[in-house]
Amino acid sequence: MDAKARNCLLQHREALEKDIKTSYIMDHMISDGVLTVSEEEKVKNQPTQHQRAAMLIKLILKKDNYSYISFYNALLHEGYKDLAALLHSGIPVLSSSSGKDSNGGITSYVRTVLCEGGVPQRPVVFVTRKKLVNAIQQKLFKLNGDPGWVTIYGMAGCGKSVLAAEAVRDHSLLEGCFPGGVHWVSVGKQDKSGLLIKLQNLCTRLDQDESFPQRLPLNIEEAKDRLRILMLRKHPRYRWSNVVGVLDLPAHILKTSCL
Repeated sequence: MDAKARNCLLQHREALEKDIKTSYIMDHMISDGVLTVSEEEKVKNQPTQHQRAAMLIKLILKKDNYSYISFYNALLHEGYKDLAALLHSGIPVLSSSSGKDSNGGITSYVRTVLCEGGVPQRPVVFVTRKKLVNAIQQKLFKLNGDPGWVTIYGMAGCGKSVLAAEAVRDHSLLEGCFPGGVHWVSVGKQDKSGLLIKLQNLCTRLDQDESFPQRLPLNIEEAKDRLRILMLRKHPRYRWSNVVGVLDLPAHILKTSCL
């Protein structure tokens, strides 16, 4: 972890240890591949919430820049907007080199973009479906810069999300179709209050330069309007998981939906 990120984490350590509940935070970090199950158990074995948070911070301080970004994203995903804001200035700038790294031939640029966007790692048991992945990628390329949707649909548990994640795990596709970055947002099986929290978190992530007032959207319609404006201004393109006709946004959207 670089010095700026480490110092930021140390500076705000007390506030983080006081407020965070570690369980869901660790789920995100394990999904990102930056925290091990044995480390999770080490945190869970601590007797109090404060001690569990302290142990998690201690572990993160020994890790790399990707762990810092994963922790930051987890805070946003779980609604800790104020705590995430404390860490924002320390977010490390990762190399966007096109050279291969040791992670299955994936470039460091791809790893950086997917880590920052919260895209899940490949599952431990992974079956390659190259033909389907290529078909999804070709559909995305055919959008040719215009807003549009590519939908992956099928029965629950058939691997739609794994396919979607694998489709964006490609250097040329990210540069051509998602130059503004990828944000993984799972909104399936959410009630209105849960959906509003997801949209509020996405607004926060897209508005890092704080062009809008600090107040979060108060309802789903306000959140939708703010997201449209943010996307029109900043031209990102996103990947959504389990979207069921919630949003009409000027973006490239790769979504999954159950039959």
